[in-house]
Amino acid sequence: MPPTTEHELWLDLFTNNPRLAPDLLEETFGVHVPYYEEARVESPVMNESRPVELRADHVIVLRNRGRPVLACVVEVQRNHDARKEWSWPKYVTAVRARHKCPTILLVMWPHADGAERVSTPIALGPASMVTPHVIGLSALPLVTDEALAIAKPELATLSALAHADGPHRKEVLTAARAGIRAFRKKMGKEAQNYTDYLSVALSKDASELWRKLMGVGTYEYQSEWARGAVAHGKAQAVLAILAHRNLTVTDEVRDRILDCVDPELTAMWLDRAFQVSSAEELLSPV
Repeated sequence: MPPTTEHELWLDLFTNNPRLAPDLLEETFGVHVPYYEEARVESPVMNESRPVELRADHVIVLRNRGRPVLACVVEVQRNHDARKEWSWPKYVTAVRARHKCPTILLVMWPHADGAERVSTPIALGPASMVTPHVIGLSALPLVTDEALAIAKPELATLSALAHADGPHRKEVLTAARAGIRAFRKKMGKEAQNYTDYLSVALSKDASELWRKLMGVGTYEYQSEWARGAVAHGKAQAVLAILAHRNLTVTDEVRDRILDCVDPELTAMWLDRAFQVSSAEELLSPV
């Protein structure tokens, strides 16, 4: 099933390649990751006889000869939430108890700044701490080598998202293209989600270069998240035009416009917003 939110798409990166977690820990924090043969996303059920839901986004366990050697609790956190001070330690200790191995907390922060707000060590008591390893966009590794991108397309996708507005824009996006094209040969439509995401999430200039490199001008997005993101951007533009024209927009009309996830419909509203005499007329059938 395609991702329906940006949060789900970030999690899909780890689902498609669980080795992304140890790669990021090594390359971003210099964490010594023990030798492992297998990395796998684990079930959140902590007790099979009395199921307890662990609400962590992902639990990734590294195994060597079938034995757990490191567990990683992965959280995608878009906003600061003081409640995580209480829930994150629970996730870490529960996973550690279940797999009986060292456990680490990896938090993905999909913003260029502000990561320090969620990276503060959490005190459990006088001499006990849980330290979140928080990776913001600015801390993501720079991937310009196409061979590395082909081996690690998820890492290349994150690199493109983080560094496409920097001095290595073309090299970063070219590497991401190589990685996603190679990934498409193995996973097919899953790779389209990565293409869609970069087309929507990158800045205007970077997105234009990305589409050029991918050999497309405009195309229909395949992922539900991307279609919704495009529609939301156009909906915001519609409201801005109506406000500029001093047309009254009721809460009901505003909600209908913002709730629309059909980019074709919001594009039609965008064209009509310059011509209608009222916000209600905008939503009436043509």
